Amino acid sequence: MTQEEFIQKLRVELGSLPKHVVDEIVADYHEYFGDAIAAGRSEADVVAALGDPIKLARELKAQATLRQWEARRSFGNLAKVIVSIAGLGLLQLLLLIPFMFYLLMLTVGYAVSGALAVTGFVTVIALGSHHLVGWPSFTSLPFNFESDEVSHVSAKSNSKAADNDDDEDEDDQNAASSADDARLAKVDMKVFRVVGDRFFLRPDDATRISVVTVAGPLDIKNHNGKLKIDSVGGGRDLFKIEADGSWSIARADIVALDLKDADGDHVSVARIGSDPKAMAWDVSNHGDRLSFVQGAGGQPKSLSVHSGSDSVVIDRDHIAIRNGINDVMIFGPRHSSIGVMIYGFAMLLAGVFGLFLCVWLTRMTWRALARYVQRQLEVITTRLEAGHAS
Repeated sequence: MTQEEFIQKLRVELGSLPKHVVDEIVADYHEYFGDAIAAGRSEADVVAALGDPIKLARELKAQATLRQWEARRSFGNLAKVIVSIAGLGLLQLLLLIPFMFYLLMLTVGYAVSGALAVTGFVTVIALGSHHLVGWPSFTSLPFNFESDEVSHVSAKSNSKAADNDDDEDEDDQNAASSADDARLAKVDMKVFRVVGDRFFLRPDDATRISVVTVAGPLDIKNHNGKLKIDSVGGGRDLFKIEADGSWSIARADIVALDLKDADGDHVSVARIGSDPKAMAWDVSNHGDRLSFVQGAGGQPKSLSVHSGSDSVVIDRDHIAIRNGINDVMIFGPRHSSIGVMIYGFAMLLAGVFGLFLCVWLTRMTWRALARYVQRQLEVITTRLEAGHAS
Protein backbone atom coordinates (compact mmCIF):
# COMPACT_ATOMS: atom_id res chain seq x y z
CA MET A 1 0.00 0.00 0.00
CA THR A 2 1.40 3.37 -0.99
CA GLN A 3 1.45 6.55 1.03
CA GLU A 4 -1.38 8.11 -0.95
CA GLU A 5 -3.57 5.00 -0.65
CA PHE A 6 -2.96 4.93 3.13
CA ILE A 7 -3.74 8.64 3.51
CA GLN A 8 -6.86 8.31 1.34
CA LYS A 9 -8.26 5.40 3.39
CA LEU A 10 -7.44 7.26 6.60
CA ARG A 11 -9.28 10.38 5.36
CA VAL A 12 -12.37 8.33 4.42
CA GLU A 13 -12.52 6.60 7.80
CA LEU A 14 -12.17 9.93 9.60
CA GLY A 15 -15.08 11.40 7.66
CA SER A 16 -17.34 11.62 10.74
CA LEU A 17 -14.98 14.16 12.35
CA PRO A 18 -15.09 17.89 11.55
CA LYS A 19 -13.22 18.77 8.35
CA HIS A 20 -10.61 20.95 10.04
CA VAL A 21 -9.77 18.11 12.46
CA VAL A 22 -9.41 15.64 9.57
CA ASP A 23 -7.20 18.08 7.69
CA GLU A 24 -4.92 18.48 10.75
CA ILE A 25 -4.59 14.70 11.20
CA VAL A 26 -3.88 14.12 7.50
CA ALA A 27 -1.30 16.92 7.54
CA ASP A 28 0.43 15.32 10.54
CA TYR A 29 0.69 11.95 8.74
CA HIS A 30 1.95 13.58 5.55
CA GLU A 31 4.66 15.16 7.68
CA TYR A 32 5.33 11.83 9.39
CA PHE A 33 5.73 10.07 6.02
CA GLY A 34 8.05 12.86 4.82
CA ASP A 35 10.27 12.66 7.89
CA ALA A 36 10.47 8.84 7.69
CA ILE A 37 11.36 8.80 4.00
CA ALA A 38 13.96 11.54 4.57
CA ALA A 39 15.46 9.30 7.24
CA GLY A 40 15.95 6.53 4.69
CA ARG A 41 12.83 4.42 5.30
CA SER A 42 10.61 3.22 2.46
CA GLU A 43 6.86 3.93 2.12
CA ALA A 44 6.11 0.22 2.58
CA ASP A 45 8.02 0.11 5.89
CA VAL A 46 6.21 3.20 7.18
CA VAL A 47 2.79 1.85 6.16
CA ALA A 48 3.55 -1.50 7.78
CA ALA A 49 4.63 0.24 10.99
CA LEU A 50 1.44 2.33 11.14
CA GLY A 51 -0.75 -0.72 10.61
CA ASP A 52 -4.29 -0.91 9.28
CA PRO A 53 -5.55 2.62 8.43
CA ILE A 54 -9.09 1.61 9.43
CA LYS A 55 -8.01 0.61 12.96
CA LEU A 56 -5.80 3.68 13.16
CA ALA A 57 -8.74 5.88 12.18
CA ARG A 58 -10.87 4.36 14.94
CA GLU A 59 -8.20 5.14 17.54
CA LEU A 60 -7.80 8.65 16.20
CA LYS A 61 -11.55 9.23 16.30
CA ALA A 62 -11.70 7.90 19.85
CA GLN A 63 -8.86 10.22 20.84
CA ALA A 64 -10.60 13.21 19.22
CA THR A 65 -13.98 12.50 20.81
CA LEU A 66 -12.38 11.91 24.22
CA ARG A 67 -10.65 15.28 24.02
CA GLN A 68 -13.86 16.89 22.84
CA TRP A 69 -15.74 15.44 25.84
CA GLU A 70 -13.00 16.66 28.20
CA ALA A 71 -13.39 20.16 26.79
CA ARG A 72 -17.20 20.13 26.97
CA ARG A 73 -18.97 17.47 29.03
CA SER A 74 -22.41 17.07 27.51
CA PHE A 75 -24.69 14.13 26.81
CA GLY A 76 -24.10 14.55 23.07
CA ASN A 77 -20.32 14.29 23.47
CA LEU A 78 -20.81 11.39 25.90
CA ALA A 79 -22.75 9.51 23.23
CA LYS A 80 -19.90 10.11 20.78
CA VAL A 81 -17.42 8.78 23.33
CA ILE A 82 -19.46 5.62 23.85
CA VAL A 83 -19.73 5.00 20.10
CA SER A 84 -16.03 5.64 19.50
CA ILE A 85 -14.91 3.39 22.37
CA ALA A 86 -17.31 0.64 21.24
CA GLY A 87 -15.64 0.80 17.82
CA LEU A 88 -12.22 -0.06 19.26
CA GLY A 89 -13.07 -3.75 19.64
CA LEU A 90 -15.39 -6.45 20.98
CA LEU A 91 -13.91 -6.30 24.49
CA GLN A 92 -14.58 -2.58 24.78
CA LEU A 93 -18.14 -3.13 23.53
CA LEU A 94 -18.80 -5.84 26.12
CA LEU A 95 -17.49 -3.58 28.87
CA LEU A 96 -19.88 -0.82 27.74
CA ILE A 97 -23.02 -2.99 28.03
CA PRO A 98 -23.24 -2.81 31.88
CA PHE A 99 -22.60 0.93 31.69
CA MET A 100 -25.39 1.39 29.14
CA PHE A 101 -27.75 -0.61 31.36
CA TYR A 102 -26.75 1.57 34.31
CA LEU A 103 -27.52 4.72 32.28
CA LEU A 104 -30.92 3.25 31.36
CA MET A 105 -31.72 2.55 35.02
CA LEU A 106 -30.58 6.05 35.98
CA THR A 107 -32.91 7.53 33.34
CA VAL A 108 -35.80 5.40 34.63
CA GLY A 109 -34.96 6.57 38.16
CA TYR A 110 -35.23 10.20 37.05
CA ALA A 111 -38.58 9.53 35.35
CA VAL A 112 -40.10 7.60 38.28
CA SER A 113 -38.80 10.01 40.92
CA GLY A 114 -40.05 13.01 38.93
CA ALA A 115 -43.48 11.41 38.50
CA LEU A 116 -43.70 10.59 42.23
CA ALA A 117 -42.66 14.11 43.20
CA VAL A 118 -45.16 15.78 40.84
CA THR A 119 -47.99 13.42 41.82
CA GLY A 120 -47.31 13.85 45.52
CA PHE A 121 -47.07 17.64 45.18
CA VAL A 122 -50.36 17.85 43.24
CA THR A 123 -52.07 15.53 45.76
CA VAL A 124 -50.91 17.54 48.76
CA ILE A 125 -51.85 20.87 47.16
CA ALA A 126 -55.27 19.59 46.01
CA LEU A 127 -56.18 18.06 49.37
CA GLY A 128 -54.84 21.10 51.22
CA SER A 129 -57.02 23.34 49.06
CA HIS A 130 -59.96 20.99 49.60
CA HIS A 131 -59.66 21.17 53.39
CA LEU A 132 -59.00 24.92 53.46
CA VAL A 133 -61.48 26.27 50.90
CA GLY A 134 -63.55 23.21 50.00
CA TRP A 135 -62.29 22.99 46.40
CA PRO A 136 -61.91 20.65 44.64
CA SER A 137 -64.55 18.33 46.11
CA PHE A 138 -63.60 14.66 46.52
CA THR A 139 -66.40 13.43 48.77
CA SER A 140 -69.44 13.73 46.50
CA LEU A 141 -70.45 12.75 43.03
CA PRO A 142 -70.49 15.54 40.41
CA PHE A 143 -74.28 15.76 40.20
CA ASN A 144 -76.54 18.65 41.12
CA PHE A 145 -79.62 17.50 43.00
CA GLU A 146 -81.23 20.88 42.36
CA SER A 147 -81.39 20.52 38.57
CA ASP A 148 -84.64 20.87 36.70
CA GLU A 149 -84.68 17.18 35.85
CA VAL A 150 -84.63 16.16 39.50
CA SER A 151 -87.22 18.65 40.62
CA HIS A 152 -89.66 17.47 38.01
CA VAL A 153 -89.54 13.79 38.93
CA SER A 154 -93.04 14.21 40.23
CA ALA A 155 -95.92 12.05 41.32
CA LYS A 156 -97.88 13.07 38.26
CA SER A 157 -96.70 9.93 36.47
CA ASN A 158 -99.76 8.36 38.05
CA SER A 159 -103.09 9.05 36.38
CA LYS A 160 -104.42 9.99 39.76
CA ALA A 161 -102.54 13.30 39.56
CA ALA A 162 -104.44 14.27 36.42
CA ASP A 163 -107.64 14.48 38.49
CA ASN A 164 -106.34 17.32 40.66
CA ASP A 165 -108.49 20.42 40.48
CA ASP A 166 -107.31 23.73 39.00
CA ASP A 167 -106.71 25.27 42.42
CA GLU A 168 -104.26 22.54 43.34
CA ASP A 169 -102.38 22.88 40.03
CA GLU A 170 -102.03 26.58 40.66
CA ASP A 171 -100.72 25.89 44.17
CA ASP A 172 -98.20 23.40 42.70
CA GLN A 173 -96.82 25.97 40.30
CA ASN A 174 -96.56 28.68 42.94
CA ALA A 175 -94.79 26.37 45.37
CA ALA A 176 -92.39 25.01 42.74
CA SER A 177 -91.40 28.48 41.64
CA SER A 178 -90.86 29.85 45.14
CA ALA A 179 -89.22 26.89 46.90
CA ASP A 180 -85.57 27.37 47.78
CA ASP A 181 -84.81 23.69 47.33
CA ALA A 182 -86.09 22.34 44.01
CA ARG A 183 -86.58 18.88 45.48
CA LEU A 184 -89.26 20.25 47.81
CA ALA A 185 -91.48 20.89 44.77
CA LYS A 186 -92.28 17.19 45.05
CA VAL A 187 -93.45 17.73 48.63
CA ASP A 188 -96.10 20.21 47.47
CA MET A 189 -99.49 18.68 48.44
CA LYS A 190 -103.00 19.93 49.01
CA VAL A 191 -102.65 19.73 52.78
CA PHE A 192 -98.92 20.47 53.06
CA ARG A 193 -96.46 22.62 51.17
CA VAL A 194 -93.11 24.31 51.70
CA VAL A 195 -92.56 27.94 50.75
CA GLY A 196 -89.15 29.38 51.51
CA ASP A 197 -88.30 28.61 55.13
CA ARG A 198 -91.88 27.96 56.29
CA PHE A 199 -94.13 24.90 56.32
CA PHE A 200 -97.80 25.51 55.43
CA LEU A 201 -100.51 23.16 56.78
CA ARG A 202 -104.13 23.01 55.63
CA PRO A 203 -105.46 19.67 56.88
CA ASP A 204 -108.82 18.28 55.78
CA ASP A 205 -111.12 16.06 57.84
CA ALA A 206 -109.09 12.90 57.22
CA THR A 207 -105.66 14.43 57.75
CA ARG A 208 -103.65 13.67 60.84
CA ILE A 209 -100.52 15.68 61.65
CA SER A 210 -98.07 15.05 64.48
CA VAL A 211 -95.44 17.73 65.05
CA VAL A 212 -92.55 18.04 67.46
CA THR A 213 -91.43 21.64 67.74
CA VAL A 214 -88.61 23.23 69.66
CA ALA A 215 -91.25 24.32 72.24
CA GLY A 216 -92.96 20.94 72.58
CA PRO A 217 -95.08 18.34 70.70
CA LEU A 218 -98.58 18.76 69.31
CA ASP A 219 -101.20 16.94 67.21
CA ILE A 220 -103.29 18.71 64.55
CA LYS A 221 -106.51 17.49 62.94
CA ASN A 222 -109.53 19.00 61.22
CA HIS A 223 -112.79 18.37 63.08
CA ASN A 224 -115.95 19.55 61.29
CA GLY A 225 -114.03 22.23 59.40
CA LYS A 226 -112.19 23.50 62.46
CA LEU A 227 -108.61 22.82 63.37
CA LYS A 228 -108.15 21.04 66.65
CA ILE A 229 -104.71 21.21 68.23
CA ASP A 230 -103.58 19.16 71.20
CA SER A 231 -100.29 20.56 72.42
CA VAL A 232 -97.88 20.27 75.30
CA GLY A 233 -95.81 23.34 76.05
CA GLY A 234 -95.74 26.42 73.84
CA GLY A 235 -95.61 24.72 70.44
CA ARG A 236 -98.98 26.19 69.40
CA ASP A 237 -97.64 29.73 69.73
CA LEU A 238 -95.09 29.06 67.00
CA PHE A 239 -97.82 28.75 64.34
CA LYS A 240 -99.14 31.67 62.31
CA ILE A 241 -102.60 31.80 60.72
CA GLU A 242 -102.39 32.88 57.06
CA ALA A 243 -104.95 34.80 55.03
CA ASP A 244 -106.12 31.65 53.22
CA GLY A 245 -106.82 29.89 56.52
CA SER A 246 -103.77 27.68 56.50
CA TRP A 247 -101.35 27.48 59.40
CA SER A 248 -97.61 28.08 58.89
CA ILE A 249 -94.54 27.50 61.02
CA ALA A 250 -90.87 28.29 60.47
CA ARG A 251 -88.74 25.35 59.38
CA ALA A 252 -86.23 26.20 62.12
CA ASP A 253 -88.95 25.52 64.75
CA ILE A 254 -89.62 21.98 63.50
CA VAL A 255 -87.83 19.02 65.06
CA ALA A 256 -90.00 16.31 63.45
CA LEU A 257 -93.24 16.15 61.47
CA ASP A 258 -95.42 13.25 60.35
CA LEU A 259 -98.47 13.84 58.10
CA LYS A 260 -101.00 11.49 56.51
CA ASP A 261 -103.93 12.62 54.37
CA ALA A 262 -107.14 11.00 53.12
CA ASP A 263 -105.52 9.87 49.85
CA GLY A 264 -102.89 7.80 51.65
CA ASP A 265 -100.11 10.26 50.91
CA HIS A 266 -97.72 11.07 53.70
CA VAL A 267 -94.79 13.31 54.59
CA SER A 268 -92.22 12.49 57.23
CA VAL A 269 -89.43 14.92 58.04
CA ALA A 270 -86.97 14.98 60.93
CA ARG A 271 -84.11 17.25 61.83
CA ILE A 272 -80.59 15.78 61.76
CA GLY A 273 -78.20 17.35 64.21
CA SER A 274 -78.33 20.95 65.38
CA ASP A 275 -78.62 22.66 62.00
CA PRO A 276 -82.32 23.46 61.36
CA LYS A 277 -81.82 22.94 57.61
CA ALA A 278 -80.26 19.50 58.01
CA MET A 279 -83.31 17.27 57.57
CA ALA A 280 -84.26 13.81 56.37
CA TRP A 281 -87.34 13.67 54.12
CA ASP A 282 -89.58 10.77 53.13
CA VAL A 283 -92.50 11.73 50.87
CA SER A 284 -95.19 9.56 49.30
CA ASN A 285 -97.33 11.51 46.84
CA HIS A 286 -99.85 9.93 44.45
CA GLY A 287 -98.16 6.52 44.50
CA ASP A 288 -94.59 7.72 43.97
CA ARG A 289 -91.99 8.01 46.69
CA LEU A 290 -89.17 10.47 47.19
CA SER A 291 -86.52 10.29 49.92
CA PHE A 292 -83.57 12.58 50.41
CA VAL A 293 -81.34 13.97 53.12
CA GLN A 294 -80.30 17.60 53.40
CA GLY A 295 -76.94 18.38 54.95
CA ALA A 296 -75.70 21.44 56.78
CA GLY A 297 -77.07 24.62 55.25
CA GLY A 298 -79.78 22.68 53.48
CA GLN A 299 -77.37 21.20 50.94
CA PRO A 300 -78.35 17.72 49.70
CA LYS A 301 -76.54 14.61 50.89
CA SER A 302 -78.64 11.97 49.14
CA LEU A 303 -81.66 11.53 46.91
CA SER A 304 -83.98 8.56 46.40
CA VAL A 305 -86.87 8.45 43.89
CA HIS A 306 -89.22 5.44 43.66
CA SER A 307 -92.04 4.88 41.18
CA GLY A 308 -93.45 1.37 41.27
CA SER A 309 -90.62 -1.06 40.52
CA ASP A 310 -88.41 1.72 39.14
CA SER A 311 -86.05 3.69 41.38
CA VAL A 312 -83.07 6.02 41.31
CA VAL A 313 -80.83 6.47 44.35
CA ILE A 314 -78.04 9.07 44.33
CA ASP A 315 -75.82 9.15 47.39
CA ARG A 316 -72.52 10.77 48.22
CA ASP A 317 -70.46 7.95 46.75
CA HIS A 318 -72.73 5.89 44.51
CA ILE A 319 -75.66 5.87 42.09
CA ALA A 320 -78.15 2.97 41.89
CA ILE A 321 -80.66 2.72 39.02
CA ARG A 322 -83.29 -0.04 38.91
CA ASN A 323 -86.12 -0.56 36.44
CA GLY A 324 -87.46 -3.88 37.75
CA ILE A 325 -85.32 -5.88 35.28
CA ASN A 326 -81.86 -4.37 35.22
CA ASP A 327 -79.77 -2.90 38.01
CA VAL A 328 -76.96 -0.39 37.46
CA MET A 329 -74.56 0.54 40.26
CA ILE A 330 -71.95 3.30 39.88
CA PHE A 331 -69.53 3.74 42.78
CA GLY A 332 -67.47 6.80 43.50
CA PRO A 333 -64.33 7.06 45.63
CA ARG A 334 -64.45 5.44 49.07
CA HIS A 335 -61.20 6.68 50.52
CA SER A 336 -60.15 8.73 53.48
CA SER A 337 -58.78 12.14 52.56
CA ILE A 338 -56.36 11.92 55.50
CA GLY A 339 -55.05 8.62 54.17
CA VAL A 340 -54.67 10.10 50.70
CA MET A 341 -52.86 13.10 52.20
CA ILE A 342 -50.42 10.72 53.90
CA TYR A 343 -49.88 8.87 50.63
CA GLY A 344 -49.36 12.22 48.89
CA PHE A 345 -46.69 13.27 51.41
CA ALA A 346 -45.06 9.85 51.11
CA MET A 347 -44.95 10.11 47.29
CA LEU A 348 -43.59 13.66 47.49
CA LEU A 349 -40.84 12.67 49.91
CA ALA A 350 -40.01 9.53 47.92
CA GLY A 351 -39.87 11.55 44.69
CA VAL A 352 -37.63 14.26 46.18
CA PHE A 353 -35.33 11.67 47.73
CA GLY A 354 -35.21 9.74 44.44
CA LEU A 355 -34.32 12.90 42.51
CA PHE A 356 -31.62 13.76 45.05
CA LEU A 357 -30.20 10.23 44.74
CA CYS A 358 -30.28 10.39 40.93
CA VAL A 359 -28.50 13.76 40.91
CA TRP A 360 -25.86 12.41 43.30
CA LEU A 361 -25.35 9.30 41.14
CA THR A 362 -25.10 11.51 38.05
CA ARG A 363 -22.34 13.58 39.67
CA MET A 364 -20.49 10.42 40.69
CA THR A 365 -20.92 9.04 37.17
CA TRP A 366 -19.52 12.17 35.57
CA ARG A 367 -16.46 12.01 37.85
CA ALA A 368 -15.92 8.32 37.12
CA LEU A 369 -16.33 8.97 33.40
CA ALA A 370 -13.77 11.76 33.57
CA ARG A 371 -11.20 9.41 35.10
CA TYR A 372 -12.05 6.65 32.61
CA VAL A 373 -11.83 8.97 29.62
CA GLN A 374 -8.50 10.32 30.85
CA ARG A 375 -7.15 6.81 31.22
CA GLN A 376 -8.41 5.75 27.77
CA LEU A 377 -6.98 8.90 26.24
CA GLU A 378 -3.58 8.12 27.75
CA VAL A 379 -3.74 4.52 26.47
CA ILE A 380 -4.67 5.58 22.92
CA THR A 381 -2.10 8.38 22.88
CA THR A 382 0.63 5.99 24.06
CA ARG A 383 -0.36 3.47 21.40
CA LEU A 384 -0.30 6.08 18.65
CA GLU A 385 3.06 7.43 19.78
CA ALA A 386 4.46 3.91 19.89
CA GLY A 387 3.28 3.39 16.32
CA HIS A 388 4.95 6.60 15.23
CA ALA A 389 8.17 5.70 17.01
CA SER A 390 8.32 2.34 15.30
